[in-house]
Amino acid sequence: MNYLKKNTQNSHPEVIIDTNTFFSALYNPEGNEAYLLELADKGKCSIQILDYVLDELKAVFNRKEIDFKLVTDLLHTYDNIYICELGELSSKEMELAKKNVSDSNDRPIFVFVYRRIKDDDDVYFVSGDQGFFEDEIFELLDEKVFTTREILKKITSE
Repeated sequence: MNYLKKNTQNSHPEVIIDTNTFFSALYNPEGNEAYLLELADKGKCSIQILDYVLDELKAVFNRKEIDFKLVTDLLHTYDNIYICELGELSSKEMELAKKNVSDSNDRPIFVFVYRRIKDDDDVYFVSGDQGFFEDEIFELLDEKVFTTREILKKITSE
């Protein structure tokens, strides 16, 4: 797997995607989510996928008795798609996530996005989960939560 290496020379946006967005890209190769992966492959953006997202997706594939190796093999064919590790959570991050994110499955991605957005101005989060668009969370994430359609418009207009 490609693990994220910070490249300060990148002039393209970094896009973090959640489990639903990645699953949609795999499920519908003609959809907007798959097109987002293609834009990354063409160097228009980079995609960051939290390792936790892959774990969630792997559980779905296992339930459906589909070989998850197909996903990892596919990821190796793309450029500019990186698998990232969350690492240790601070007590402050845990409290922030518990206070603001009701779905415990969404907390790791929230913390990862929160960290990355605070680190870099050119980082965006793509999700179809309405919980991330709630006022409090949206503001905590510096209003950088987008639908796939919105981020595609942003990337292709730059």
